[in-house]
Amino acid sequence: LMPVTNAKERVAKGELRKEDIPYMQRGGNWDNSDVKGAKKVGWLKTDKTYADGGFKKEQSVSIFGNGQGLDWTGKRSRSGPEGVMAGKPKFDKNYKPPNINNLKKQGGAAEEKPKKFFGLF
Repeated sequence: LMPVTNAKERVAKGELRKEDIPYMQRGGNWDNSDVKGAKKVGWLKTDKTYADGGFKKEQSVSIFGNGQGLDWTGKRSRSGPEGVMAGKPKFDKNYKPPNINNLKKQGGAAEEKPKKFFGLF
């Protein structure tokens, strides 16, 4: 509902009923219980489930949309991916990448000729 302009004057003239004015504008209750003679609005089924805490099972702070939220404190037990991704890591903990100088010392490649003028001569 949108706010009604000149609400008090229009109610006094009889153009509007008091329950037709939004409850926030008239300072009343959402269920029209503040207006005498107006039909009281009841709760919907969804309102009742929300009030009973039904929203909590759908409420989640997980980045995946549902499930446990992120462990910002570090107090929960750690768990990793399961299935195909849970295999052994590609490199060991003390892996050291190969050094080019060490590869040259092993003599794996033929010696290169020194380049001359623009590689042409």
